[in-house]
Amino acid sequence: MLPGVSHVEIDAEDNLELVRLLDVRRTPTVLFLDASGVVRKHASGQPRKADVIAALADLLPSGSPDFEI
Repeated sequence: MLPGVSHVEIDAEDNLELVRLLDVRRTPTVLFLDASGVVRKHASGQPRKADVIAALADLLPSGSPDFEI
């Protein structure tokens, strides 16, 4: 819905090494990564729409177009 932003779902049971590496302790967990793949924000539990929008706004470069999810 937003240029430069991707949503990827990963099955924790099928990716236990990654779960341990990223210190995922409960599902769902949402990780917000910057353009270089560095985790910038981490949230456990079902995210609220307002929280997702705020997290994305913090990570997008200045001057990015307004968006709505």
